Amino acid sequence: MNVGSLIDKITSHHGRVTILTGAGVSTPSGIPDFRSPSGIYSRYDPEELFGLDNFLSNPSYFYKFAVENIFTMKDAKPNVVHYMIEKLESLKLVNGVITQNIDMLHKKAGSLNVAQIHGSIEKGHCIKCLREYSLDEMYSRSIISPDKVARCDCGGVIKPDIIFFGELLPESEVDKAYRMIDDSTLMIAMGTSLAVYPAASFPQITLKKGGELVIVNREPTPLDRWASLIFREDLEKISNEIISLL
Repeated sequence: MNVGSLIDKITSHHGRVTILTGAGVSTPSGIPDFRSPSGIYSRYDPEELFGLDNFLSNPSYFYKFAVENIFTMKDAKPNVVHYMIEKLESLKLVNGVITQNIDMLHKKAGSLNVAQIHGSIEKGHCIKCLREYSLDEMYSRSIISPDKVARCDCGGVIKPDIIFFGELLPESEVDKAYRMIDDSTLMIAMGTSLAVYPAASFPQITLKKGGELVIVNREPTPLDRWASLIFREDLEKISNEIISLL
């Protein structure tokens, strides 16, 4: 499908456009996804890895994984997809981005209005005294600890500010997301399977109030039948084409 049709669709909504992103946006930056056949969940049990009760009872299991797969996000660089989204925002063609990703890459790319509904790896807090720690501090404390768990000076375990199973989503970020949706007549879902709630419900809210949905994803999604446009092409390719036409 011609990318020009996507730009025409975006401009026709006069800035009332929200972008929803998932793991597919960040895989070109070297960050593994979770749900693909070769993703993280093909090698780890998701409940054991991200279950809150499991983290509280056995944090070393999570931290062993985090040192190899999550804390490495601190060195990741935004890719052309992130920069394309930032460009759309700077041109006031979109009102912001809602992301399911915890990697901070939208903000690194310069996007200003970002709702991180699954939290972010940028910071963490001691579960005992609530002291805040940076990503670098969590990493350094975990690798020098005898049990490889990042611990606070008070002895409490430091939990990254990402959402585990059994936790509520961050209220401030969800509120920010709903404000974007309320002000939108078009949602563009990029690099997301639209299978994880509540993120999968966001396009449905837009549709129920008479708005439109565009899906840019390599694989089919449960909401394809309601999309005005669907692009199955590589996200980097599409993003480069969009930038060249702006």
